[in-house]
Amino acid sequence: MEYFQMIMALIGVLALIFVVFWLMKKFNKHIAVSDSKNMKILERINLGPDKMLLLLSVCGKCMVVGVTANHTEKICDLEQTEEELTAETLSANGEKQNPSFKESLKTVIGNMKKK
Repeated sequence: MEYFQMIMALIGVLALIFVVFWLMKKFNKHIAVSDSKNMKILERINLGPDKMLLLLSVCGKCMVVGVTANHTEKICDLEQTEEELTAETLSANGEKQNPSFKESLKTVIGNMKKK
């Protein structure tokens, strides 16, 4: 009986940790970092600890930026504006549909090859 209580307590703690992480992930998307009208982070992909790719909109023009702990570098400018990118991610019924990482990477590499 003692083992049963210990296992149930462990399952309860693990479930609580899972719920907290899920809530943090859900509500982190809605937290605005700044009140800037001209610059927005449209998307973010974490590549590892302190490494990420950002899709930024600066005055309506989109660009991909690589960020590490020690360095920030513009990777490429996209020909599409923020409105065009947003329109592409909307499906026919108006729900937002995110492209897969593979599709996004192909788009960025294709844009880089054109230059």
